[in-house]
Amino acid sequence: MKTQKTLRLKVLTWVSIPLSILWLVSAYSDYFIAKQYVNVAYDRALLESALDIGRQVRFFRGHINVDLPDVAIKMLRSRESGQFFYLVTGPHNEYVSGESDLNPSRIAPSGQALYYNDNYRGQNVRVAVINLPLEASHGDMVSVQVAETLSPRIDLLREVLLRMALPQALLALLAGAVIWFSVGRGLAPLTTLSREIEKRSDRDLSGLSIDQVPAEVRPLIESTNSLLQRLNEVFIVQRRFIADAAHQLRTPIAGLRTQTELAQRQTNPEEVAQTLLQIQSAAERTTHLINQLLSLARAEPSAENPKLKEKLALNVLAREVTADFVPLAISHGIDLGFEPCLEDPLMRGEDFLIREMLSNLIDNAIRYTPNGGQVTVRISQNVSHLFLTVEDNGPGIPEAEREAVLERFHRILGTGVEGAGLGLSIAREIVIRHQGEIRLLPQTQHLGTVAQIKFPLLV
Repeated sequence: MKTQKTLRLKVLTWVSIPLSILWLVSAYSDYFIAKQYVNVAYDRALLESALDIGRQVRFFRGHINVDLPDVAIKMLRSRESGQFFYLVTGPHNEYVSGESDLNPSRIAPSGQALYYNDNYRGQNVRVAVINLPLEASHGDMVSVQVAETLSPRIDLLREVLLRMALPQALLALLAGAVIWFSVGRGLAPLTTLSREIEKRSDRDLSGLSIDQVPAEVRPLIESTNSLLQRLNEVFIVQRRFIADAAHQLRTPIAGLRTQTELAQRQTNPEEVAQTLLQIQSAAERTTHLINQLLSLARAEPSAENPKLKEKLALNVLAREVTADFVPLAISHGIDLGFEPCLEDPLMRGEDFLIREMLSNLIDNAIRYTPNGGQVTVRISQNVSHLFLTVEDNGPGIPEAEREAVLERFHRILGTGVEGAGLGLSIAREIVIRHQGEIRLLPQTQHLGTVAQIKFPLLV
């Protein structure tokens, strides 16, 4: 299994990259600065040696010689700076003193020293050349050329660079240690938060505290709290559904059990047949209740907003659902009609749920409308919304009850119609899930009910 890097290590890694680059740039610039100062120091010492030799040049009896004791020459050649060579030539470039095989010097500007690198006897050397006036002569000049191996300069440069770069590297390591410690301290609230979550019960979905959380982490905690709130709402809905379902199923199941036990004790065939009919009727009511409970569970909102990607032609859908209820309407003596919208509007939604919603509204209207009544399904639209209405001319819903009947298991007393009180609540949940609105209105003649649903129009 691949090991995941910690946030602390990731921060240190990303900070170490620019620190390493800065250290390399600093070491590179330090190298050139140190090289410049080392060359200046050694070149000055080399020039002083050339001037010292030049002071010992004499013109005597028509000859040029260098009055340089052997001890002084040995001291120059044995100094710690490295191997030392020199050559003195006269006005006509004739040999005067020193190493005769030293490469001919370049012409130095008058009164100034000339420095350059060269190769002598297989060694890299630094050369200094200066032209000096010859005493007791008529303006003649002698050329003093001194050379020194480069190895001492390189050794000194390496030592200087090491002494400069090593502290900088130590500072970079110290900075990394400080960053490691600081990030750990900065992430301490997250560790505390993690321990708090571990100690929580699986039923505790309350929000996490953001008082001691760093500002950078606060959006994450706020998003987590939002998710916990949505999950808590879903769990509340689920617990309420389970409680309601258990309460509603307990009574019909108990009734079925009682009637079954009664049928087992009966001996008269006619009484047994009558009891079986009652059992069948109770089983059908229980089946209808279970189907409505399942529809309600599917219609209730989940933790996430549903992605309503399906395009629905509401005219076609409503016509098909209405046609399915024609046999039931005929059996109840109801005139069931459908009026489509001329523009054939579209909406986004879940086909199954919209059919379930309309089925509950039509079924509810047929059940509460007396024989000879009318139920009409109508589709219309305006600029931004489309409307689905189910009208009936039944007894209607009292104004004080219009909001209450949209709640689950609420039934109006005295209607004489059997039901679980779930049809309108299922319709409302489906409408809300589709970002719509549902209203229960009276007919214009104050008889009957108009269930009006408004959905966003798909343009």
